[in-house]
Amino acid sequence: MMHLCENQVLKFENEDNEGYADSNIPELHADGASFAGENACPADNADYSNGDEHGNKEDEKYEETLESVLNPEEPTAEELEMDRMFANKKYPTMQEISEASTPTVGMEFDSKDDAFFFFAVYARRVGFAIKKDTSYESRKTNEITRQTFACNRCRDDTYVDSALRQRRTSRIVQTKCKVRMFVKEYRGKWTISNVRLEHNHNLAPSEWIVRFMKCHRSMSASDKTLIHILQETRVPPRNIMKIFRKTRGSFRAVPFDTKNLENELAKERKKIKNRDIEELLLLFKEAREKMHGFRHSLDVDSDNRVKSIFWTDQIGRANYSKFGQFVSFDITFSTNQYGMPFAPILGVDNYGKTVVFGVGLLEDERADTFKWLFEEFLSAMDNKHPETIITDQDVAMRIAISKALPYTVHRFCNFHISKNLDDKLSLFFAVRGTLKEELRAVIRNSFTPEEFENCWHDLLERHNALGEPHLDRIYDIRAQWVPAYFKERFFPFTSSTGRSESTNSLFKHYVKRKDSIATFFKEYIIIQEKKQSDLDRLREKSEFKESVNWGFNPLEREAMKIYTDPIYGKFAEELRKGTAYNVEVVEEKRLYRVIRVANYRNAEFPRLIYVVTVSSDDDVYKCSCSKMARDGIHCCHVMRVASHIGLTELPVSFINPRWTTAAGIEVARLTERRSNTASQNTHLAVRHAIEMSKISHILSTVCTDDRSYDLFAEGVAELKKAICKDAMERLQTKEKVTRKRKKVDDPVQQDTDNMRHEDREDNNHGHNNEQIHHEEKNSSDEEKNEDEHRPYKDPPQSGKPGFNLGERPMNFHEKCAAKLKKKAAPRLCGHCRLPGHKRPKCLDRDKVLY
Repeated sequence: MMHLCENQVLKFENEDNEGYADSNIPELHADGASFAGENACPADNADYSNGDEHGNKEDEKYEETLESVLNPEEPTAEELEMDRMFANKKYPTMQEISEASTPTVGMEFDSKDDAFFFFAVYARRVGFAIKKDTSYESRKTNEITRQTFACNRCRDDTYVDSALRQRRTSRIVQTKCKVRMFVKEYRGKWTISNVRLEHNHNLAPSEWIVRFMKCHRSMSASDKTLIHILQETRVPPRNIMKIFRKTRGSFRAVPFDTKNLENELAKERKKIKNRDIEELLLLFKEAREKMHGFRHSLDVDSDNRVKSIFWTDQIGRANYSKFGQFVSFDITFSTNQYGMPFAPILGVDNYGKTVVFGVGLLEDERADTFKWLFEEFLSAMDNKHPETIITDQDVAMRIAISKALPYTVHRFCNFHISKNLDDKLSLFFAVRGTLKEELRAVIRNSFTPEEFENCWHDLLERHNALGEPHLDRIYDIRAQWVPAYFKERFFPFTSSTGRSESTNSLFKHYVKRKDSIATFFKEYIIIQEKKQSDLDRLREKSEFKESVNWGFNPLEREAMKIYTDPIYGKFAEELRKGTAYNVEVVEEKRLYRVIRVANYRNAEFPRLIYVVTVSSDDDVYKCSCSKMARDGIHCCHVMRVASHIGLTELPVSFINPRWTTAAGIEVARLTERRSNTASQNTHLAVRHAIEMSKISHILSTVCTDDRSYDLFAEGVAELKKAICKDAMERLQTKEKVTRKRKKVDDPVQQDTDNMRHEDREDNNHGHNNEQIHHEEKNSSDEEKNEDEHRPYKDPPQSGKPGFNLGERPMNFHEKCAAKLKKKAAPRLCGHCRLPGHKRPKCLDRDKVLY
């Protein structure tokens, strides 16, 4: 009985042939050629083979999770068969390939698989690929007794026009090649009965070219692990190939290329397709086990599809408990494949650095979505409201903040308003001389709302600018962006959402638009770890090093011991600026006028005179610029008055606890508790790459001399035997210790040993049954509890970098754009000037119009 096996998958059923790199490989009786791993090149053996019997099971288990197909597209049956020529992962070494014998009639093999491996190695040397062709099955035993192996171009060429082909990869041109090797079974051996080796097509005899054939490509488990590590850290494929070149000696010695690396990444993405939320929840579970303060929330629809996600960790919660007075909030796009806006909630720590309190990935930009995010944020932060928050002019954000954070002072970004003012009124300002510069001075130099309103009206009236619509609109919302309305509110060293913009830019360096949410979360962990590493450097500088003093003022020396290093730098800068002022006493120890007598760069306000008041208890100092309330440190005007009075110690009112070194101690303790999350696979992959580099360097010298090579091969063989012997001894010792511990822990075991074998077997069987049933009951209860919750579905895919605005309220600019879009005239044909079509499809195109 004959049947075709072109789609047959190669399976190795002979257990004795497990491990071609070991001594149980059958010898070839025809010419004495041997494929024993001990005679193979050690470096190549380390690259491709799995000679260690103890490591085979682990490698095979790992390889089951990483499929051997490297092409992300659906491969053909022939390509699958070519990929599985060496399906047991015992890829031939370079020495085996170079010494491969030519098939001749009469050669014997222990199994059909050995014959196929022999012919495949020969094909690898000559420069072609093979596959299983026809086989014959015995009618008596129903087992295959004859098998034909053929060149992979043995079929008729069925060419399909490229416009109709669905696959983008290069096809294999079929030429009806007659190359065959026929084997048959006789008395337990498989013998070559006939062989044809004449090709009718060009070959690729170079070992460096033939490696690109599908059946000759190979990635070991360690190679794949290292590749995944490098891909997760965003190393480009070309740089990954440089790393493997370093470990293998040259690019030609690497059995894959950059395209295979990209396919490997695409394959990993395909594995988690439609399982993104499932993987994300597993990552959340791991985060809760490592960080007890980790919290997350999901917003789902009626179909259990995830709409929005929020999470925070113990570092963010600890930072918020200490530095949660001020919050900066803004969103950005192009950070995930679903087009979900990225919404980080940020603050400022005691070093003046940006910290992440929480992260949101939102469904859209509607007010209800923002409201859900802020409510979940407050729930995770023990319902502690921030004192101030700064955002852009988004209408939906304003509505959500007014509902979710009613006790928080909301401020608009001053930079965005100034930029819109320049964009909208560039021509208006161009014909009015210095109006633009004077308007900015009014906004910046006003200390009270009344002062701002009076100066604004006088300025517009003087330049005949009253009634301009855009100026009227921003004046109507002046209480939400003009600095004079926030003099007594804490907005540390900022009047814009620049911290949010820089954080969004930072995340975009780590994540890409095509990334999954699970990948985004992994990158978030990396960013948090990087921030903590930067914080450690600042802590070391603040706690163990002394900065250079600007002068000899005792206040400066005391501030250096109390404040963190960056804040001390700002304090010293204010002391230095204070030298540009003189003090005029209005009321002794109560009221002072500070007058600028010299100009300096980066002056915060352009005015010349400031007023400093001192409380009756000589402790609280307050300046008309209100810098202490805004930034948490005193201004240069107060510093000048303190020097005039002759203060030698900092009053309590001068010290804001949030800027001190002691404020970050709790956060620092939390960072020290975080465990090392490096996986065992990562460690092994890096170790493998390092040792491969060493071996490659040795072989580059050894292989040029026959004597040196023989000594090296003998040494590797002896080393292999010593390692196997040591492993067996450790295994036996471990088993003895385990048995001894069981006897010590269970004194009844000695009585049990005296029981008859049958009784012991029955008793143990009954006891085991009870235990198994108990475990099955517990597991079934857990499964029942898990089944009560339906699995979450991934968010809908988005093909655009950003997300649609949805039904959120539109701001003024969006409303104007929508009106212009409605009023826009229909497009006309460029030929006949009629609407409804374009010039290429015009029916009158060939006519001559007069």
